[in-house]
Amino acid sequence: MSKSVQRAQNTVTSYHIDTDMGVDDGLALMVANALLPDITAISCVFGNVPLKTAFRNALLFRELLGRSDRWRVLSGADHATNREQQNAREVHGDDGLGGATKNIDPILLKKIANINTSRLEDANKEIAGLVTVIGIGPATNIPKIVALYGQSNIKRVVLMSGSFFDVGNITQTAEFNAFSDPDALRDTINIGVPVTMVPLDICRKIQLSRVIMKNYGCNSRAPIAKLLMDAHMSYMDFYQNVEGIDGCFPHDSVAVLAAFRPEHFFSLRGRVTIDHAGQTVFDRDDNSHVEIFTGGNLKWVRETINNLLSC
Repeated sequence: MSKSVQRAQNTVTSYHIDTDMGVDDGLALMVANALLPDITAISCVFGNVPLKTAFRNALLFRELLGRSDRWRVLSGADHATNREQQNAREVHGDDGLGGATKNIDPILLKKIANINTSRLEDANKEIAGLVTVIGIGPATNIPKIVALYGQSNIKRVVLMSGSFFDVGNITQTAEFNAFSDPDALRDTINIGVPVTMVPLDICRKIQLSRVIMKNYGCNSRAPIAKLLMDAHMSYMDFYQNVEGIDGCFPHDSVAVLAAFRPEHFFSLRGRVTIDHAGQTVFDRDDNSHVEIFTGGNLKWVRETINNLLSC
């Protein structure tokens, strides 16, 4: 192979998404499907719901998005590295989708239930070019994913994780994903590959309204639309009770957009430390391989999500 061809291949980026498949993860998969050019795999991790439920939901979204012939759905860690398993069923519902799966065709659910489970180790490691890993759940799977592809083949790891200058959403000082497995988050950062963190600080600046989601569910002919609408109605009820907003923060979709077009975001480089309770602390260091996104062209972020929900 010529050097020019090698260089061309190395500029190609594919994406591996690691998810705990709650409501906002489902929207993030829809956004990723619409925008990302090459998704190599969807791997699942415990978090918002137990691993088995997350895996079922990923298969469901793959089917409804028409990607059954393209996306490999892989099952990863069912518990944290070194602590009790956490979940957020009170936020996402027992099915991870606000109870919306009760409206799904039983024939489709039976088809999904009969699909054999593939493990994370079954990921296709022979990828041309570089891989961007997008982690939108606890970081438990991420070190293994990096090892599977090889560090030299990782362009960067983008994580929806942490809270630096804002309060947490699971404790006063910790964001849910960081809290669920702080050891894995620390291990991921210590690998040394470029890491971009998309924390609550920026996610809370983006709101998705109930009206936009209702209009999408009622007007779109996409098979995924009604499921997303039904799931978000329950999810938005939670946010109305807790945050006082008639909508929600689409955390995981912001992380997907950060991976897709990082040039639209402002970042700070520095050292990130994580304590045993999941609190993330940032110290400025312009030579660090870790960056956190703190702001940017958030109008573009809002409009991109809203436009995808206007189809």
